[in-house]
Amino acid sequence: MKSLPKIARIIKVEPFKITTLWNTSEIRVLDFGPLFEIWEKEGDTKMATLRDWEVFKQVTLSESRTLCWPNVAVAFTFKRETRSSPLELDAQELYKQSQLVRKVTGASIGTMFRQAREKAGLSQSDVALSSGTTRNYISRIENGKSDIQLETFQKIVELGIGKKVVIEIR
Repeated sequence: MKSLPKIARIIKVEPFKITTLWNTSEIRVLDFGPLFEIWEKEGDTKMATLRDWEVFKQVTLSESRTLCWPNVAVAFTFKRETRSSPLELDAQELYKQSQLVRKVTGASIGTMFRQAREKAGLSQSDVALSSGTTRNYISRIENGKSDIQLETFQKIVELGIGKKVVIEIR
């Protein structure tokens, strides 16, 4: 089952545009200009308060991983009782209305490992024998089917391929 898109982090808030990182590994920008027009045509008065930059820029990420304005109260009736809560927008709708900036791609440990193994002219069995593991485990690492601890990965690379692991954060 595919998970629903949720916002992982707000990257930037500028006048009536919000750039976000999603759990889909995408950076997306949401331009509220067109949304303001839609809400105005629909007569949605509660959304009009977001046209004020001082109000808009107070956006936060809610517990349900969507955009929330704690400074804007929305009244609703539940079990015949009127209550209020902060304005929170539907994450799926925000995702649909936003534009993709770029997909965040991480380095695949398995792909890097396979390339290094092949460059060294070694089979999965060769590496497994030298590093004290199994060919099946090496295959699972290369195909991203198995998690691996950094210490174990370092051991397999050094003993199995004869290379060093260097990690760099830029």
